[in-house]
Amino acid sequence: MDRPVSIHDIRLLAENIGEAGLERDITVSPADIQVVLSDVDVSVDEPFSVHYEVVRHQETFHVQVDIQGCIHATCARCLAPMDHRVDLHLESDYVPAPSDMTGDLEAQRVTAETGFYDRDIHLGKYICSELVLSLPYIYLCSETCKGMCPRCGANLNEGPCLCAKEVDPRLEVLGSLKTTR
Repeated sequence: MDRPVSIHDIRLLAENIGEAGLERDITVSPADIQVVLSDVDVSVDEPFSVHYEVVRHQETFHVQVDIQGCIHATCARCLAPMDHRVDLHLESDYVPAPSDMTGDLEAQRVTAETGFYDRDIHLGKYICSELVLSLPYIYLCSETCKGMCPRCGANLNEGPCLCAKEVDPRLEVLGSLKTTR
């Protein structure tokens, strides 16, 4: 297994990729993934695995990337610790950059399906951006998470809380109608 210094350093030299293509497995350190995520509310304790395959069709390169790992987060509803599994499959074609394109070609990418290259393909930047974009806005331990009691803070997934249920005084009349029937 190859081990680059950083995920950002994953680059493919176009001239070194022949008709047979290229296939690699890389282990990315937890610290490197933590830097990519740049989020203090999540943590990564185990390495991520990255597998990529590159197939050449004349001047176009088709890239398939699989990323797997685990992110530790806190549920946004009940505040319980949870794990979010990352199992991401990416595919993209890289075509030669037009002569008027200069600078960071990955930053000029218009779609996830097509990227540009001059001499090398900055695969690490593509992986980082797609990884971050694939993560949820909020982390939930389950879709049916009941959250916390707003009064006592009890986790409602573990059972009902013991708080007295207050009735809105404007609705007390409706409660008396219910008991008279």
